[in-house]
Amino acid sequence: MQEERDVFPTSFLLDDQQRRLILSWSDGHESIHSWEKLRRACPCAFCAGEGGSPGMLQRRQQLNREETTLVNLEPVGRYGLTPIWEDGHRTGIFTFEKLRQLCECPQCRPSGR
Repeated sequence: MQEERDVFPTSFLLDDQQRRLILSWSDGHESIHSWEKLRRACPCAFCAGEGGSPGMLQRRQQLNREETTLVNLEPVGRYGLTPIWEDGHRTGIFTFEKLRQLCECPQCRPSGR
């Protein structure tokens, strides 16, 4: 079994119809991420907050379509990916480890959590 730090994405698919990201991993896993859940999980200071102050996403129940439409991914070093959103947001860096934790596939979320 590969150690988690040795596992990395090998390709991705932006599924426009179902509004989800599908990542293929070096260990053969295929992770699924709905665009809205991925945007809501954005770890940047603007979205998630910092220094005890809430971020923009904690204060809003609804996000518009531009905020939740994923247009591309950019690699960040050897440890993460930055989603590029239709509204121009591009400051959230998701580590590979975090992306695996957020996977919504039936294997990772068998109880429908």
